[in-house]
Amino acid sequence: MKKLLVSFVLLFVGLSASAQTIVISDIDDTIRPQYVQDLSEAAKYAFDKESLFIGMSELFNVLVQDSKVSMFYVSRAPEWLMGNTHRESLNRGNFPYGVYFPRTVYSKDEHKIKTLEAIIDRTRPADVIMLGDNGEVDAAVYNTIAQMYPGVRFHQFIRDVYNTRKYGGEGASLYAGQMYFVTPIEVALVLQREGFLKNSSVRLLVDYLVPRIVAEKGKPKRGVMAFPYFVECRDFIWSWDHEISNYPLLEKLKAKIEKRCSN
Repeated sequence: MKKLLVSFVLLFVGLSASAQTIVISDIDDTIRPQYVQDLSEAAKYAFDKESLFIGMSELFNVLVQDSKVSMFYVSRAPEWLMGNTHRESLNRGNFPYGVYFPRTVYSKDEHKIKTLEAIIDRTRPADVIMLGDNGEVDAAVYNTIAQMYPGVRFHQFIRDVYNTRKYGGEGASLYAGQMYFVTPIEVALVLQREGFLKNSSVRLLVDYLVPRIVAEKGKPKRGVMAFPYFVECRDFIWSWDHEISNYPLLEKLKAKIEKRCSN
């Protein structure tokens, strides 16, 4: 497994001047659980290098395989606190090679905007696939970036981890052009429809991941998980009934999601 690149310097030296499609992903509460809305609980995950959301590495690897995307992992967490945990989590989880940007120079409020601007200005992509969560600022940041680059096609996916105010929580709501997801399967179905994933790749993901997601019992706290104990996803709405005839296992996934997210 190649080590993740870790700096702007390597980004500018190592990448070609342009890329057709890039993937930008947040880390905490997007590809690994962190419980960012509870400081005491978040501290328990700060050094947890094993716990991950199920299927995210598989999703990213098939994206690299099918669309030759360039990967970028961007976190607002400071390098001194989370850098080692993030790198180890990405490497142990077999996430595809990419550039990792923890917060080092910019303030917490500036980091993601400035970093995403630098990535897009350097790579000049036609399409940007962005994944985040609704625990902090990802939805707002991604919306801002999309408005800044009207000539780029953005595909924005926000993991529904926390209930919004509609359901008594503090999770961020979506902006126009964004979609909630709770497993990587929903993302894969949309990306297949938009031409980034092959039908055969989505079938492999469904056949491999759905039985594992459906088999998860209770509300786990550690390990590779679909729905950690703190997830509240009442804002998520299933909208893939039309795909069940192509992927019959989706019926079981739908039932699992609707049962878990209603609690």
